[in-house]
Amino acid sequence: MLLQRKIVCPTCNGSRCRKSRWLSPDEKKKYPENGPFRCLDCSQRFLSVKPSSLSPTLIFAPIALVILLVAIAATYWLTRTETSSLDTPVSALEVEPEIKEAAEAGDAGAQFTLGNALLQNPAHTPENSLGAVRWLEKSAENGNTEAMIVLGRLSQSGVGILQNFCNTVKWIGMAAARRNHEGMLELGRLYRDGIGVDRDPVRAYVWFNRAAAAHNIDAVRERENIAHTLAPYDLKEAQRLSSAPDSYSDKPFERSACKG
Repeated sequence: MLLQRKIVCPTCNGSRCRKSRWLSPDEKKKYPENGPFRCLDCSQRFLSVKPSSLSPTLIFAPIALVILLVAIAATYWLTRTETSSLDTPVSALEVEPEIKEAAEAGDAGAQFTLGNALLQNPAHTPENSLGAVRWLEKSAENGNTEAMIVLGRLSQSGVGILQNFCNTVKWIGMAAARRNHEGMLELGRLYRDGIGVDRDPVRAYVWFNRAAAAHNIDAVRERENIAHTLAPYDLKEAQRLSSAPDSYSDKPFERSACKG
């Protein structure tokens, strides 16, 4: 049995409607799925989805067939990919010679690129992990804040290197002291959760506030969440400390001062 969808006027809910003309080619182009109709009861012109004379079976059967074929193809491709990845050895990490030369010459950006490439190598061998940390440390010691943040996160997660919260505070704190917005966000989270430092909601707010001022969107949410937990006096003090230049000092972080 074929189904015909009834056209109903949106103004008077009348069902006595006829097809109308398009007002312009632009209107027809703008509403490709609709058609113009006019109500015979209230004379209102309106656009509505074109009625379909196809049965539900005829409409959905091709769609179901396409979905089935796509699922079969995807299963075959994934199985083939997994099999080939097991049979094919992982190729050695390829780095442009210029980057390696620059890293060995002491370029902090090239050292970070090399260390991050080793870190992302799918092989995940101990040699790659050690090499990644070594180059990231060189880059961080040369002032690269991105390398500091990566090292801090690695030290916190303990994936690829030993977990060490003192190193987490050291590297994240140094990046924050250099006013890197990601570093300030991460340091705020350390104070919020008491990881490597005494839990301190006021200082957490300070660093979230600074990161938000540096246009870090995540820090805006974190700042508002921590603000709801502060007493009015503490909130006022946190906002005062946020603009205190002396509290940006990175000396405590360079000494790796933390709560083990």
